[in-house]
Amino acid sequence: MVVLDLGNWTTRKNPSYGYSMPVTMECLERMGYDALAIGDKEVSLGLARTDTLLKQHNLIGLNANIVSDSTGEPRFTPYRVIRAGDLKVGVTSVIGGDAVIARTIKEREGIRVEDPIETGRAMLEQLRRKKVDLTVLIAHTGLRKGEILADSLSGYDVVLIGHGGNIMAEPKKEKGVILAAAGSRSNQLGYLTLVVENRTVTNFEGKSWQLQQNDGPVDEVVKDLTWTHLELDENGVRIKKRKTNPAESTDSTAATDGADAAKTPPPTKAYLGNDKCRACHADIYASYMETPHANAFEVIAKSEENWQKGECWNCHVLGYGEPTGHSTTELQPDLWNVQCESCHGMGTEHSRGGEMAKVTEETCTACHVEKWSPGFDYASALKKVAHKSKRTWN
Repeated sequence: MVVLDLGNWTTRKNPSYGYSMPVTMECLERMGYDALAIGDKEVSLGLARTDTLLKQHNLIGLNANIVSDSTGEPRFTPYRVIRAGDLKVGVTSVIGGDAVIARTIKEREGIRVEDPIETGRAMLEQLRRKKVDLTVLIAHTGLRKGEILADSLSGYDVVLIGHGGNIMAEPKKEKGVILAAAGSRSNQLGYLTLVVENRTVTNFEGKSWQLQQNDGPVDEVVKDLTWTHLELDENGVRIKKRKTNPAESTDSTAATDGADAAKTPPPTKAYLGNDKCRACHADIYASYMETPHANAFEVIAKSEENWQKGECWNCHVLGYGEPTGHSTTELQPDLWNVQCESCHGMGTEHSRGGEMAKVTEETCTACHVEKWSPGFDYASALKKVAHKSKRTWN
């Protein structure tokens, strides 16, 4: 068995769900990952810190097309040959095109990003010279670009696609290449079982799924690390704590009761991101992915000039500069593009009955002003981004 991560395994400065880097890294080490692909978040974190984390936890960071400006050599381990039973599995990894990483970050780290297709071909030749039985490419590109990349690199046996929230429920084979994508969260897992005879894949099967809290079995060490850190009880439920009054004695620290819970302030307004919306609105999300809004960040990514323009970021990422929205100083790929909440309002304001902020002409013209969208026509433009739900509400 070969265990791989497809990139973006680091957390932000204020990590979601309460996890921290030490806990994450200890779990990855305990689970015996053979290699961790380098994603844009690892680069944004800082290469020196990423190097330190990998070394401390005896893990391999894999990437072939991030190279040092000064030496021209790959900044990370470009490929690895892994033993899986009697098979030699050659694994390499590339990150999406040069625009995935901001120019300022590349300058800070002294790196450049080589073309993933050319690099992928070069790595394939190296792996073949190693006489491996199976060649695997991790494409940290997102599903759409990963499929394009696989089409250009049909010599690989398997292409595993990371970055972005798109999921392939089951692997598929196109032009001789097996494609699989498990999603972007740590609870999104995928497995791929291959039958290999004489260095040829004769059969395969697999699936992607979301790991639930009660799924098992759970490694006891990993469980202790995560559940202790998150302060969960034996059933995986967060332990409630009652805030004590300094005037009270220490004997009065009982569990939170109904009266205390009633005083708890409601959650603040917040952007939740497309993954939250997709969980309930998969059909709408699928149609959204076919619209120009789903790739709006390319306007910034493909232009060095636009990287520097705040007015571009205002409309091509979610909640730019707002609390819980996209930071003005850090890269947050999961908030790129014109997302659901850009048009329909913050997810925390979305009622359970299905009501949401109505899209009006004013919603669209907040971004589609004459300067950037000359001759913008609301009626015709709306047809390009409209989507319908198959869901009915009772």
